[in-house]
Amino acid sequence: MLRVTITGIALLATACGEAPPDAEIESENAAVVDRVREANEAGPPLGEVIPETITYPDIEANDLLGLACSYAPGTSMGVRVIARETDAYMKIDDEMVRFAADPGSRELPAKTRSLYNGRLYSLRLNIEEPMTEGEIEGTTHEGTMWLYDRWDRVVYTGTGTVNCGA
Repeated sequence: MLRVTITGIALLATACGEAPPDAEIESENAAVVDRVREANEAGPPLGEVIPETITYPDIEANDLLGLACSYAPGTSMGVRVIARETDAYMKIDDEMVRFAADPGSRELPAKTRSLYNGRLYSLRLNIEEPMTEGEIEGTTHEGTMWLYDRWDRVVYTGTGTVNCGA
């Protein structure tokens, strides 16, 4: 019994020691919360996406003929994005990916939009002033495209020729 009493007194004595101030505890808790929030909001490692050339069979299979703007990066003639009034298409990992036009975004030539959203990615487009204008084949511009992942990180960007028309 004496042993239990001595142990209890020793525990009470150590428990009555100085506790850290409330401000210090709050600061430590806030730091832990910030680290947890940062870990939860961080996306997976950034993976580069390289869009493939949209071929004529892709265009036919997805009924992409008509009024649109076609983006080709650099000096390539291989189209990577076809943007239309209500949607845009890009070929990623051998699959045609559809994006819906954001009706609140800026209108570009051929009734296209500057922002398109998809399930896994979003697409932002920009067109400069026309380099050449044509009545039958359409108009050629300088343009840039950006592909963002779901964490709003750029996974692809390309600047090159944009042809708009029917």
